Amino acid sequence: MSLAVEATTTAPGAMLAPSRPGFDVPDLPRWSAAVRGMLAGVRDARLLVVSDSVAQGFGAAPGGWTPDGRGAAWPKRLADLMRAGGLPASAASLAGAGAGDLATGGYGAYDPRVSLGNGWSVATLASLGGRLFTTPDWGTETWAFQPDGPVDRFDLYAVCNTALGVIAVETDGVVRATIDTLKAPGLERHTIRFPETTGPISVRRASGGAVFIAGGVAWKSELRRVQVINAGWGGSRVADWTTTDQAYRAYGALPVAGADLTVICLTINDWNNGTAVAAYQNSLRLLVDRALVSGDVLMMTGTPSDPAQSKASYATQQAIAAAAVAVAAERGLAAPLDGAALFGGTFAPGLMFDSVHPNAAGQALIAQAVRARVMI
Repeated sequence: MSLAVEATTTAPGAMLAPSRPGFDVPDLPRWSAAVRGMLAGVRDARLLVVSDSVAQGFGAAPGGWTPDGRGAAWPKRLADLMRAGGLPASAASLAGAGAGDLATGGYGAYDPRVSLGNGWSVATLASLGGRLFTTPDWGTETWAFQPDGPVDRFDLYAVCNTALGVIAVETDGVVRATIDTLKAPGLERHTIRFPETTGPISVRRASGGAVFIAGGVAWKSELRRVQVINAGWGGSRVADWTTTDQAYRAYGALPVAGADLTVICLTINDWNNGTAVAAYQNSLRLLVDRALVSGDVLMMTGTPSDPAQSKASYATQQAIAAAAVAVAAERGLAAPLDGAALFGGTFAPGLMFDSVHPNAAGQALIAQAVRARVMI
């Protein structure tokens, strides 16, 4: 059962965002048009973060991943800053488990909005935003997501492939939709409609084989907002995002997310793991072109790692960062955000959790920089 994937026009008398018809970030035209549409009540605007463990939030919390590293990560802070600046926004979403299952106490300790019933786990298979959630062909319990307020829609990202099963989506104890994932490989976005609820939104295997999901976005149809979707994938390099062995991988899934603006920050794992500059650029070109299918792209380079703690030399870091900037220029993208300049040019101990990852203060600084870049 494939459901409509585009938000409907706001009904008469519905709650609209404040009027701001002049919203225009000059070098982000598609993003600007989407925000104007959101402010006019036509649909939500989507901002997708394609990144690594920094965006996923490692180091943002005292225990690294925990407690609630997801809630302390810069994409969530960005949504908060947008709201404070008068632009309605929500981070009631997730797109992949990334590497959050490595948290002490499991995935739920990293992201307490998610509850994994018996049989549910984080798979080794990856798609948009890293590892997938899965339950086997005997699973009967639920994967549940708690939104941040009243919602009446949920965009479920479901993996399709041969030998998979049927998914049931429930709210308030009632099945609202069933989705058959036994079909050609790919990642699908299904918008499930239901009476307003404060959650949770539950997903379970209804029949057939195993099921795999990347997560989803919870939203309210009468209140238009920017959906800040965090696809941070701990440990990922650019090449991980351009793998094409299966259609449901991140590369195939990017257009499904339908982002009006994709913020790409993928440098630290490449410079710290010896990726050749030419190979890095080739993969990044593919990723950028894929993201441009749906909207604008804003490139961001990572914060400096510490060579004194056995990380890449500054020369190596600068070479990868320069390669990212060069791809942005080649593709006519908006002026990139310079992560090194943001942190003072070299490793900044006061803003870092460890040799690679920003701490809470560093995450806040990144969020502020992105907010200033994408808003007026």
